[in-house]
Amino acid sequence: MKAVVVSLPCGERISQFTMTQSLEAPRPENGLPPNVIAPKRADLQGLTSPNERVLAGPVDKRAAAGFTIRGDPFRQTGSATSGSIVTLSPNASIEARGKLVRERINAAARPILTRFANRRGLSLERLRKAIGGRTPLTHPEIVRHLGGALYSEEMQRVIASHADPGLLPLKVRAGVAKMMAEPLSDAPTAAVREAFPDWNKPLAPVGSHIQPWRPNDAAVWLKCFPPNEGLLHPMDTWDGATAALWLNDPAIFTSDLLHPSEVDGTVVAFEPYGPWRPSLEVLHTLDELALEDLTYRVFIERLRREAMPFYVSERRIHVRKAIEWVTFGYQTVEDARRSVRTHDLARIRYFDRVFGENREWIYDLCGRMIAAYEWPAGFSQPELRSDFPDLDDATQ
Repeated sequence: MKAVVVSLPCGERISQFTMTQSLEAPRPENGLPPNVIAPKRADLQGLTSPNERVLAGPVDKRAAAGFTIRGDPFRQTGSATSGSIVTLSPNASIEARGKLVRERINAAARPILTRFANRRGLSLERLRKAIGGRTPLTHPEIVRHLGGALYSEEMQRVIASHADPGLLPLKVRAGVAKMMAEPLSDAPTAAVREAFPDWNKPLAPVGSHIQPWRPNDAAVWLKCFPPNEGLLHPMDTWDGATAALWLNDPAIFTSDLLHPSEVDGTVVAFEPYGPWRPSLEVLHTLDELALEDLTYRVFIERLRREAMPFYVSERRIHVRKAIEWVTFGYQTVEDARRSVRTHDLARIRYFDRVFGENREWIYDLCGRMIAAYEWPAGFSQPELRSDFPDLDDATQ
């Protein structure tokens, strides 16, 4: 005895039932070819929904070997529509499963895109090729002109019911969940705090405001580095408390400092080695190397907080979309990884142009900032760089 699963997309949902039948040769009186069996009426009971349809035709024994027959509701003629699809079993190749998922999701999405275009009065002649293409949900013309349809509730239901997460390795799916759950604007994770120990120090005194950096602003600031002419902005606005935090002055955490009047007059006081001085005074009298080190730390932290969150967020969105398109059958996991590497190289080329002669260490610094966040398996920058060297060669 073997089981053949027959399911039909019927608008709102897909109905499934199991049809159990002996695969022995049929009796001659049924008039069917020797490789075909007919379903028993008792096997089709229990389908009470008016939206549930049954493939009433005979079942080929070859289908029973691991195929799921999926078809559109029958037309009035009683024959299946051209949209009928034969679904491969879970043992089928990823390529075959991806192709099937793509065909199903496109067939369900195209009417939604067409109706949306009609309601907006858009020319279907212009959009027909994109709507009927291999990947309508990601086609630039569709995104540009029919973006509202892509994010509609109706389209989201189509995606939820037809996309196949099984096309992704489990570790990639788990990695996407971790990536999207990680905050970018709140208190950073333990990995970020460990990699960037100045993460919680204010860049300006309490109550003051500084204009957030873009990469261009950071590049202009670097033209004055190392700081040969004194403190750079915003360090030149720091008060004693801000300076103490950046100088890691232990006095800022001590509330019971001994007042001079409390010293016993019978005690001979010797001047201690390196007497404590106010942090603001220390800040303005740092030697060249100490000032350069402090200024570099401020640069790192300001770049991390103000310029990089946009690029980290943009990379996360690209990774999530690339992985989602795998579940549509639009591309393979390797295609998704290649597209993320291409995205990384576009950002790197932009930063190279902006930072010029500083591009080498800026590249390493930005890599550290990106690596401090969670990425799905196979989608970190070092992994992509080593697996797609041809992309690096093509950009040189």
